[in-house]
Amino acid sequence: MSQSLTELANLYATDKGIVHGRNTGGASLRMWYDYFHNAKIFGMDVNPCSYLDNDRIKTFVADQGKIEDLDAFVEATGGIEFDVIVDDGSHRPDHQQVSFSYFFKHLKSGGLYFIEDLASNGLGDGGNDRIACDNIRNTRTVLKHYLQHGNFAEPNALIDQAYLSEHIDYIGFHVPPRKIKYVFKPSIRRLLKKVVYYKIDQEGLCVIRKR
Repeated sequence: MSQSLTELANLYATDKGIVHGRNTGGASLRMWYDYFHNAKIFGMDVNPCSYLDNDRIKTFVADQGKIEDLDAFVEATGGIEFDVIVDDGSHRPDHQQVSFSYFFKHLKSGGLYFIEDLASNGLGDGGNDRIACDNIRNTRTVLKHYLQHGNFAEPNALIDQAYLSEHIDYIGFHVPPRKIKYVFKPSIRRLLKKVVYYKIDQEGLCVIRKR
């Protein structure tokens, strides 16, 4: 499985690896179905999506910010440990942090946990849309603080921080390029170099590996 997990991490590090849903959605579940030929895939959403169910995909209705819903999901799936977990849910920082700290305990050793769409949508960020939460730090800040200082930025919505600290083996971030500049030498009509610019604190995706 380690080979597949490495390939998956590389897949997620490129824009072309991201599949966007259309109409009724579910494109990402279908992508994982094609990518992992033998995997059992469980999907969870606040809206019913049983139309996606097939021989290896099973969907559940749950709110990722409610512990009782997460408990019901775990019970319905038999309390199994997962190889890979991808959070592409509401994108609210409190939901991301509750889900991460809850499901990390149900991830296998060496497994990967992805959080998509990290945003500046927490305390002090000035966010005011449906994915903002002004009483905790955004998930990017919480996890980057852990990398730099060994503890999670407060306030946050994490559950059992001691367990996370003991079992996090690696955290990696992907920063989408904000600007690409191509430098040519007109006399020889050849590209000399490509300069990619990034903005600080604009990481959009992270992967956490379990010890």
